[in-house]
Amino acid sequence: LDLTGCTSLKSLPSGVVVGRNLYLRDCKSLESLPADLEVNGNLYLSGCLRLESLPAGLKVAGLLDLTDCTGLKSLPADLAVGASLYLSGCTSLESLPAGLEVRGNLYLTQCTGLESLPAGLKVGGNLYLNRCTGLKSLPAGLEVGRNLYLRGSDILGELPQDLRVGGKIYR
Repeated sequence: LDLTGCTSLKSLPSGVVVGRNLYLRDCKSLESLPADLEVNGNLYLSGCLRLESLPAGLKVAGLLDLTDCTGLKSLPADLAVGASLYLSGCTSLESLPAGLEVRGNLYLTQCTGLESLPAGLKVGGNLYLNRCTGLKSLPAGLEVGRNLYLRGSDILGELPQDLRVGGKIYR
């Protein structure tokens, strides 16, 4: 289902089940998603400027793209994403929920409002923290399956002793 660029769309009706991919890119007036939304593929929400939060219990079988959702402030504690999670450019995002696990890559580049990451964060692929200028340290128990990217971030001091990175660290 492709609703890309529907600038007057403010919400979706309840009961929406998408068998494959849902495209809501650049729906600049989109404010909310229904609590019972089911996406059995990928969910593309990049450029949805008024979207401040996602519904509790949201499950996306594939990737979730929230790139440049500048109004996004938080993610639900029980968010389930089957692949990669794109949050780059979400400048109002302040934190991630405890217990978050991302099977693929986690993109947090230019999340300038992000001040902390939850302890025990697990990322199966790469973790991109480039230009996260509000982030001053990494949490205990951080696990990254592949590479950790910290270029342009203000991560100060030593990295946590229990940090596990399967690939390289790029500073």
